[in-house]
Amino acid sequence: MNCYIEIQSRKMLKPSAPTPDNLRRLKLSLFDQLDIGAYVPILFNYLPNSTSSYDDDKLQKSLSETLTKFYPFAGRFRKDIDPFSIDCNDEGIAYVRTKVNADDLAQYLRGQAHNDIESSLIDLLPVMDRLPSSPLFGVQVNVLNNGGVTIGIQILHMVSDAFTLVKFVNEWAHTTLTGAMPLDNPGFGQLPWLFPARALPFPLPDLNTTTKDVTRRFVFDALAIENLRKTIKDNDTMMKQPSRVVVVMSLIWKVFTHISSAKNNGNPRDTSLVFVANLRGKLSCIAPSLQHVVGNCVIPAIANKEGDEARREDDELNDFVKLVGNTIRDTCEAIGRAESVDDISSLAFNNHIKWVEKLLQGDEMDFYSCSSWCGFPWYEAGFGWGKPFWVSSVSFGHHGVSNLMDTKDGDGIQVTICLKENDMIEFERDTHILSSTSKLAFHSLG
Repeated sequence: MNCYIEIQSRKMLKPSAPTPDNLRRLKLSLFDQLDIGAYVPILFNYLPNSTSSYDDDKLQKSLSETLTKFYPFAGRFRKDIDPFSIDCNDEGIAYVRTKVNADDLAQYLRGQAHNDIESSLIDLLPVMDRLPSSPLFGVQVNVLNNGGVTIGIQILHMVSDAFTLVKFVNEWAHTTLTGAMPLDNPGFGQLPWLFPARALPFPLPDLNTTTKDVTRRFVFDALAIENLRKTIKDNDTMMKQPSRVVVVMSLIWKVFTHISSAKNNGNPRDTSLVFVANLRGKLSCIAPSLQHVVGNCVIPAIANKEGDEARREDDELNDFVKLVGNTIRDTCEAIGRAESVDDISSLAFNNHIKWVEKLLQGDEMDFYSCSSWCGFPWYEAGFGWGKPFWVSSVSFGHHGVSNLMDTKDGDGIQVTICLKENDMIEFERDTHILSSTSKLAFHSLG
């Protein structure tokens, strides 16, 4: 069956009420400024509901109302006027409504001529251009023949981290379901006031790639994660019971490193893994109001492993878990030692410089990035036709980048990984990956 997507409408959706004059200019925070500036994609997939069906007018109305609280999302960057701020001018977000010629999501994915799952999922997202006048946020609502709905979202990372995005989606869903918005005020101005942007001594790296990268998805269920945990030996210098995120992240990094070593005639190379630490809840002594703040409120943390370090096959995963665990511990301790917001700014700035320096080493070492969206209430976003049956990130399209999300039951972890084509072949045949993961069963979706 030829499963295609028909665009039925496309518009700029504006907030339901104008943004007050005193909120029209939102300064960037240092954390916003240090972000890579890419759009972050995510999909929320819903089964058909016999008692409550999709209502586009209702969905648009609640989205427009929610934008009055998240007003920067409907603004624009005006870098020619002020490179360190967002013009909250209510120009609107991209809103697209489509009809998918498929009975359900599984049939749609099977019916694509290019037979590429990731490309098929990307087609469910709004197209976002990185132009000065481009929207910062986009929504595409895809309706399947059986009444199932897939909501695709893209948001510029410079205005939102995962905490902020899931808060927005759940408030939008709550407003759709109840007709009333939550009463709390997100407060976008807190982070820029405490951590203002600053002139950088270096340009941010361009992460656009022309290499042929492929994306695959893997699922670690609870049993597989527990079995991996059992292989970790206690060590006084690291956490005795590493979290499931640390275990999975460490295994992925270990396999990446093995692949690189094999390509280098068995000689290990220096390698680093960067991830982020959420500052919320960690600054109670110097900035207690940031517990639920919106915007970007994370700093990078970098785990390093030198190529000439001795490696023993029986405890190699243990080594990587130790490195990741110690990096988390050291970063949290550095945050805890901070006596002022300036100390936090310096920590974020210095860690970012280290990240850029590693990245610019290019062929001299291996650099990987992993983001964890685990622990966030993605599956709580109920718009009136039930909770999503599957929530997923979509490929960022950069080699060595991986993303972790909870499975729906909250016990397993779904991993999205992007690698060069030949490296992905080796990743998929690694014995630890074969024994610990399953491929996502797309035939069972929807």
